[in-house]
Amino acid sequence: MMTNSAQIVLTGYVGTEPKTWTTNSNTPVCNFRVGSTRRYFSTKENQWKSAETTWVQVKSFRNLATHAMKSLSVGDPVIIVGALSIDSWEKDGVRHTIPTIEATSIGHNLSFGDGMFKKDESLKNTPQQTQSVPSVPSQNSSSQAAVSENESSAHDIVDAPVNI
Repeated sequence: MMTNSAQIVLTGYVGTEPKTWTTNSNTPVCNFRVGSTRRYFSTKENQWKSAETTWVQVKSFRNLATHAMKSLSVGDPVIIVGALSIDSWEKDGVRHTIPTIEATSIGHNLSFGDGMFKKDESLKNTPQQTQSVPSVPSQNSSSQAAVSENESSAHDIVDAPVNI
């Protein structure tokens, strides 16, 4: 059975220091806020402008929470993927709301700098690690023929866009 959820991809900057804690059932949780400012070109003014910044709370759990806490700092450019919801609470008789993403993936946005991935060796044989890394096809005679036929090099094939 499929459940309804609004999946979202958000790019922005970490706006608050990530805070972590553990639930009563010993599940690690990490929360932080991300600011995202849409840029657009004003043809009227013939220049790029910034819209108002949207602030989104990001919640992560388990291994993702642990790695987010170790990896993120205020100001880091990030890409967040997850389920969108609205958290609400009441304080001093005033109702507050904030858009919230329960993250399934968090990463640095490499459009703005370099990064280096460090694999968590403690996760090596866990059920969460069922996805395997795709391997580069071997250079057998049929793939060599395809390369020769198209007068292309292996470098060109690796860098070619892939349609999935």
